[in-house]
Amino acid sequence: MEELSIGNTAQVVGYKIGSIFGGGVLIWLSQYTGWTGLFLILTGLYIEAVLFVYVSPVLSQMDEKEKQEKAENLQRTEAGSHSMKDHEHCNHSHNSTGHRHLEKHFPCTAHSHVSNEGTPSKYSSEGGAAKTKLGFIQEILDTPGTKWMMGYVALYKLGEQGAISMLPLFLIDQKISAVDIGFWTGIFGQAVSICGSVLGGWMIAHYRLPLWLVLKQLSVCRFLPLGAQLWLTAVWTWGTFSDNILYGLSVASLCFLMFISGMITTVTFTFMMQCSQMAPLNIQATHFTTLATLEVFGKLTFLSVLGFLVDMLGYSLVYILFIVLSVVLLPYLNRCPESLVGDEEEDCKEL
Repeated sequence: MEELSIGNTAQVVGYKIGSIFGGGVLIWLSQYTGWTGLFLILTGLYIEAVLFVYVSPVLSQMDEKEKQEKAENLQRTEAGSHSMKDHEHCNHSHNSTGHRHLEKHFPCTAHSHVSNEGTPSKYSSEGGAAKTKLGFIQEILDTPGTKWMMGYVALYKLGEQGAISMLPLFLIDQKISAVDIGFWTGIFGQAVSICGSVLGGWMIAHYRLPLWLVLKQLSVCRFLPLGAQLWLTAVWTWGTFSDNILYGLSVASLCFLMFISGMITTVTFTFMMQCSQMAPLNIQATHFTTLATLEVFGKLTFLSVLGFLVDMLGYSLVYILFIVLSVVLLPYLNRCPESLVGDEEEDCKEL
């Protein structure tokens, strides 16, 4: 658990540092460089990333290590195959008389026995081809806890990500400077989120708390900033409070939400990797990639229709939707399968 949490902390913090530059620094620079300069900077960053992938010695060493491991696995598989053939040949020699006797009295049974023992359908060449093409999908779905985890990663960010995406647009509608919003939500907010990710990883690494329980508690904590933002979107037009006060409260609520979001992200990715470790060894990477893809797909699908919902319902009703989506997640966490809960409870009992 400790290695998983540290590894996922590094992964989450790494891409959030990139988000700080892409979401905050570039917005701040846009007032000086213009759109042309902004896209030239992005082009240079992509070229640098491609060159890094091709020349990085670390990645080359990883490729060589992976090739060596595949060669070793192939040798072990071939050795096991030869051993099995020798064993089957020995059994066939010893039992040939018995098979002839069995075929004489029960021909159908004898042929069935030889067929099942000699060429099992699961490992036949025809079955192997099907397994290579599509069978891994079934293996992913058959991994304990996978179907529940797929539902969770598709749902857990919807309300939170919707609020984080909509509040800056709401502030722009209230005539707040885009540069100021870019700094507080893009740079400072992402820095706070990184702190949350580091804290989340440290917490589960040192205290070995059940991941589903940590996620449930953090999901409850999200209601405070979500409720505050719902209140802000409702009272801003009343004229009761100063715009500066409401702006300060908006930034504070957003940073608090992003701090909790950072913690949830690290814990969730650790939970995903723990689930992927239950998959067969040869598809563990594909299993984790599938879960990560669903996580991104769930967020992007929801965000793609969010603008339409805001235009149709208004900010306040959309924030109510965000809260409802966050509430729905709590009973879903209560139904976490035993295959994902059992190992964590054993660790806690040992402590």
